[in-house]
Amino acid sequence: MTKRASHAIFSALLCLCAVTSAWANSSSLDEQRQVYREALQEISRGHSETAERALPALANYALLPYLELELLKAQMRDLSSGTIDVYLQQYRDTVVGQRIRIAWLHQLRRNRDWSQFIRYYRQQPVRSLHCSYIDALYNSAENAPANRETADLWQTGHSLSKACDNALRQWLSTLPPAEYQRQHDQRARLAIAAGNHRLAIYLLRKVPGSDADIALLERPELLYNRGFTLAANDNNRALVLLSLRRLAARDFEKANTLWHQLDRQLNFSRAQNYALRDALARQIIASDAGYASDWINANDPAFEDPYLTEWRVRLALKNSDWEAVHRYISLLPEDQRKQADWQYWWARADIEKNQRFTEQAEQRLREMATARGYYSFMAADLLNQEYRLGAQRRLEPALIDEVRQHSSILRARELYWHGDLHSARMEWRQGMRSLNTAEQIAAAQLALDWQWSHQAIMTAIHAGEWDDLELRFPMAYQTLFERTAAREQIDLKWIYAIARQESAFAADARSPVGARGVMQIMPGTARTLARQMGRPAPAGSELLEPDTNIAMGGYYLGQLLKRFNGNRILATAAYNAGPTRVERVLMRQNSNMPADIWIENLPYGETREYIKNVLAFSVVYGEKLKLSKPILAQHERRIEPTDIGN
Repeated sequence: MTKRASHAIFSALLCLCAVTSAWANSSSLDEQRQVYREALQEISRGHSETAERALPALANYALLPYLELELLKAQMRDLSSGTIDVYLQQYRDTVVGQRIRIAWLHQLRRNRDWSQFIRYYRQQPVRSLHCSYIDALYNSAENAPANRETADLWQTGHSLSKACDNALRQWLSTLPPAEYQRQHDQRARLAIAAGNHRLAIYLLRKVPGSDADIALLERPELLYNRGFTLAANDNNRALVLLSLRRLAARDFEKANTLWHQLDRQLNFSRAQNYALRDALARQIIASDAGYASDWINANDPAFEDPYLTEWRVRLALKNSDWEAVHRYISLLPEDQRKQADWQYWWARADIEKNQRFTEQAEQRLREMATARGYYSFMAADLLNQEYRLGAQRRLEPALIDEVRQHSSILRARELYWHGDLHSARMEWRQGMRSLNTAEQIAAAQLALDWQWSHQAIMTAIHAGEWDDLELRFPMAYQTLFERTAAREQIDLKWIYAIARQESAFAADARSPVGARGVMQIMPGTARTLARQMGRPAPAGSELLEPDTNIAMGGYYLGQLLKRFNGNRILATAAYNAGPTRVERVLMRQNSNMPADIWIENLPYGETREYIKNVLAFSVVYGEKLKLSKPILAQHERRIEPTDIGN
C-alpha cells in the first residue's frame, strides 16, 4: 500500500463515522448496495485504490466498516501499528474491530514481529491464535510464561491443532527425559479416560515399557487372555474399561461376561461399573436382543439407573405388560415421572389394563392435551379432542422501528442481503447483547419480515418466546416447498416439519458430519440423488442453494415414502438414521405394533426424538397451512414388519 493510499483511508476514517443515521431512501439504498458490491469486486481484483474512491458514496451506508475492513486486509502488510490502533479504537467492541485485530495478528505473525504480536494479543486474546501467542512468547525469550501456557495446553485427552505443534515441541524439548516420559504417560491416561485410543497409542510410544498397554489398545481382544494377569490399579482399570467398551461393539455377550469376571479381579469403582453398565446397555438395546429385559434386571436390581428404568418401561410396553409399565414408571425419580412422556404412558397402560378410560387416566390425558407437543397431541387423539397449539404473541410493534435502527442490526440486515450469512449472524449476536427480551422479540419479527427465517426462530428461542408460532414456525421458502411437495407427491406439512427439524431453515447449515443446507443432505447422498433425478451432481456450494437442496431433499423423502409403503413414521426415521437401519429394526420385529409403542422402542435415541419432533411440527404446520389432520394417519397407527416396499 502506498503512503498516499494509507493516508486516503486514514483521512476517510476521520471524516466518516459508522452508521448511526436512518436509512437513505430506497433508491439510494439500492445504489449504495451496488457501489459496495462493486468496491468489493475491485478489491478482489487487486484494485484497492479504485475501491477507495467508493468511500464517500458510502458515508452513511451500514457496511462502510466492512469495506474499510477489506481495504485494510488487502493492504495490511504496509500499514503501521498507529493506523491499526486508530481503527481498533474506532471499531472497538464490534465484529469489524475483532476482525481487524485478527488480520493484524496474522500479519504480525507473518512478519515475525513477536513483541507486537504479544502486545496486541494480550489486549484481547483470540482463541484460534492461542498457540501462535505461545510461539511468540518462545521467540521473545519469554520462556517461563510460554512453558506455563503449553503445560496447561498439554493437559487434555483430545488431539490438539497442528498449529500447536511448534509450541509443544519447544516445551517438550526443555523437559528432562524422566519428566518427558511422565508427561506423555499422564496425557495418555487422559486420552484413555476420554476414549481416545489412537491418541493414547501415539503418546505411549514415547514411554518405554508401554508395549503391553499399546498392544491392548491396538487389539482389545487380547483382553480375553491378558486381562486376568493385570494388577489391580487405576491405570489398568481405565485401560480395561476402554477395551471392554470397544469389545462390546463387536461381541456384546463375550464382553458382558468378561466385564463381570474382570470386576472381581480389578475391583472397578461404583462409578466405573455404572459407566460401563450404561455403555453395555446401549449396545444391548441397540441390538434389540430378546434377553434385554433379563440383562437389565440382573445388572440393575436396585433400580439405580434411571436410563435403564426407562428402558424397562419401554420393553414392558413392547410386551403389553401393563402392570409392569405402571410399576416401572413409579420407580423413576419423581421429576422424571412427572414428564409428559411417562405421564402419557401411565395413562396408556391404565386404559389398556382396564379396557376403559379410568377417571385418573382421563384426567392426566386432559391435562396433557391442553399443551403443545408430541405427547400432548397423542393424548388429544386418545380423547378425540382438537389440538391446542397455545399460540400467543407478546410482540410490541412499536419496538420494531427502534430495533431496526440499531447499528449491529443495520449491518446484519445488509450482510444478509449480500449473502454473507456468517458475518450477518455475528453482527446479529452482537446486537442481541444490548437488547432486552421485548426488544429481542421485536428483532425476531424484523428478521422474519426480511425472510431471514432461521434467525427469527433462533432469536425467539433465545428470548424464551416459545408460544409465538409465527416466529418459531415460519413459512420459509414457501414457493420452493409447495413446488417440491407437489412434484414428489408428499405431504407439504411433513416436508416443512423435516426442514424445521433439520436446519431451522438455515440455508448455509453444515453439520459436524458434513450434511448441508436446509434439508441437511450429505454430499455423497446428493451425488446419488442427482443420478436418480437425471441431473448433474451439485458442484461447489450449489448444494447449499435452497432451490437445489429442497428439491433433492423432497425427492429423497418421496423415495423413502415409497420404500416404506407410504408410512411417514418409517420414512422420517430413515431420513435421520438411514433406511438400512430402519429395515433392520423391522426385520427383527415379529408382529404388528402400535405406532406410539414402536417409536418409543426405537433403539436409536436421536432418531426417536427426531420422529416425535417431526410429527409434532407437522401438526403445527398443518394448522398454519390449513391442512390439519390427525398426527398419525390411519395406515400409520400400526407398524408392520412388512412395511418395506418392493
